[in-house]
Amino acid sequence: MVVLVCMLTIALAGGSWLGLQLYQAMSCFISAHSEHAIVLNISAADWDTDNGASRVPIHITGKTVDGITVDEVDYVASDGSGISLIQGVYTLEAAGSPIAADGTIYQIPCTSATLTLDDVFATGETINLAELAEQDSILTFRPIDAGDMTNDEIYNAALLAVAYKGNDAPDVAALCQAAINRRTAASTSGNAFKSCGEIGSVLQVKRANQSLFHRN
Repeated sequence: MVVLVCMLTIALAGGSWLGLQLYQAMSCFISAHSEHAIVLNISAADWDTDNGASRVPIHITGKTVDGITVDEVDYVASDGSGISLIQGVYTLEAAGSPIAADGTIYQIPCTSATLTLDDVFATGETINLAELAEQDSILTFRPIDAGDMTNDEIYNAALLAVAYKGNDAPDVAALCQAAINRRTAASTSGNAFKSCGEIGSVLQVKRANQSLFHRN
């Protein structure tokens, strides 16, 4: 890139045709590889990441403009932020449930959105999927009744939550305990996690044997 900039500077100084070609090529490259902030519209009752809830894990698959395969999990906050992509074609879908501050866990929506990022969008433009008419991009997470939450649902939500390493990462142990307490208060089942410590020990074993792909 440094060499290209130097060549461009020299060529432009001479006002040459080569200078124009280099300028256009560099502009196209920068545009194609500039990151677009992607905003999702997520609906989930009582879910607020500013109030301690975990983010929504979004599974992104596709290919970049360079043909590089993308297969990752990014995490979205209540304001819809958390994903940045360069030009390419992608499919976005929920990878699991968040955990609300009160321990609510949600049914995972089966909808997905396919997004094509190309020269139609300005360099670095923020893209709100809800504003793209062709996208059914609203992800609606419906709360699971407290008494119906299973060990697996609590565990899977915790596993995804603990994988997020951002500066605003929640207290996953507290969220797990809130989910357990919420389920315990509404259920008489004896075959259930009693404390977040039980989940924590399972998570440690799982994390030692499984590699999650994520950027944040």
